[in-house]
Amino acid sequence: MFAGASALGNAAYVHEGRVGAFAVQNPLLLTDSSLYQLEMSSGNLGEGIQLLQGSYSFELKGRPMIASAQTIQYGVFNGTDQWGSSTGQFYAGDLAFTLGTELFSWKGIRLGATAKLVNGTYESYQSWAVASDIALMYRGITGPNYAFIIKNAGTQLTTFGGTYEPMPLNILFAVGDKLEHAPFRWTFVIDQLQRPNLGYDDPNLVSVDPVTGATTQLDMSTLNLALRHVSGSLEFLPTDRLHLMLGYNFRRQYEMSLPDRRTSGGFSFGAGLYFNKFHFHFANELRSVAGRMNTLSLSLKF
Repeated sequence: MFAGASALGNAAYVHEGRVGAFAVQNPLLLTDSSLYQLEMSSGNLGEGIQLLQGSYSFELKGRPMIASAQTIQYGVFNGTDQWGSSTGQFYAGDLAFTLGTELFSWKGIRLGATAKLVNGTYESYQSWAVASDIALMYRGITGPNYAFIIKNAGTQLTTFGGTYEPMPLNILFAVGDKLEHAPFRWTFVIDQLQRPNLGYDDPNLVSVDPVTGATTQLDMSTLNLALRHVSGSLEFLPTDRLHLMLGYNFRRQYEMSLPDRRTSGGFSFGAGLYFNKFHFHFANELRSVAGRMNTLSLSLKF
């Protein structure tokens, strides 16, 4: 994952940046100034889990393109059979190749698409899938920018064990703007629109009958369920060379919270430094009380 997108709580959908890697999430964010850039990113989730990404933005027959490769490497594990005897070591990881571009533009309305080839490998089990992101944006002369994006629409080509599983579809709406007289940009995202109820059975949300001892699952509040769809970000660009970013994801905060301990899960922040031939980004995400995820990205301009 690109550090600039991570610092914004993965809500980088509407604002064009000086780095082509922002377009991995939305190919319509490519501009002339962000073409011909090679980006390399590395992040660590702890316990040996590593995220790596590489992307390159270019132009093909007058059309802006963004190509990327992303992988999550879970590491090497010791395998055993049903009797506990060692069967050697095995690898586990996910890999995705993407290619995105703008397809259509008319009076501020733009349509883009990203094609994906996805692979998951866990020991001797392997699955391939194809998917696509469809992005529709409206950018007026003045006022906010709007984006409607359908992510991960696709299907498995091969399965792990003969059972086809659905792709992680995400339908989202994003809106953002820059303040007229200050170097700030804001973004709000409402995602998972295809799943109105993002709640789950929380064993901590139960009531106990003092007489019978029977337990009853308590319903989450309407506000709690609604906020699980919301994330947002704020950007501060005081100079051409400095970019400060802050993001917040409500669902991550709710799902990573603990009943007996305060946590700031859901917050992310980072910074970008822009130079003539290269750009550097750093992001820090507080995912849970177990630790933080740090991501570093380097972009080279050719």
